[in-house]
Amino acid sequence: MAGVIGVAGIGSLGLAKATASRAQPLGNIPEERQLSAELVLQIHVALGETEDMGKTADGHRINYPIIGGHFSGRGLKGKVIPGGADMSIERADGVTMINALYRLNTDDGETIIIDNAGIWRPNANGLKKLKAGDKLLAEDYYCLTSPKFSTSVGKHNWLSQNIFVGTIDDVENENAVLIGCYMMNQTA
Repeated sequence: MAGVIGVAGIGSLGLAKATASRAQPLGNIPEERQLSAELVLQIHVALGETEDMGKTADGHRINYPIIGGHFSGRGLKGKVIPGGADMSIERADGVTMINALYRLNTDDGETIIIDNAGIWRPNANGLKKLKAGDKLLAEDYYCLTSPKFSTSVGKHNWLSQNIFVGTIDDVENENAVLIGCYMMNQTA
């Protein structure tokens, strides 16, 4: 989820392949590792009415209530349980800290907790568009999250045994977003 949904909208993002690199070797470290990201879960999140909580010591806090939705992915599908939220904070430097906590109910009766933190920040072109009141496109900002999953032991606990990177995309309904969860894979 993004703490800027109401202000800018979230555009199309995706991860394809990343390579870890080092300027100089640091001793007995294995050769360069190859990292790849595999889309394994998409969550269509329905949002309630935005709650502007005003300025706080940490910045401007905005709550985006999570009121439902649905999801599907590798070996699982089901519904988003109402009652979660993205409690985002826009800092004085214009960076929004995303902080979403919500639950999924799988069709096979399991509950999965998602703690999804991340960062959203406009680039120079995005700042110009924001000042002009124009809608931002995906190339106008940086937005990534790092979802963490809590599951019961069983067929879905692979979610709690891997590292994920998340994306946030617009959908046709302005009161919803599409969360993409990419599992990070490595080869040595």
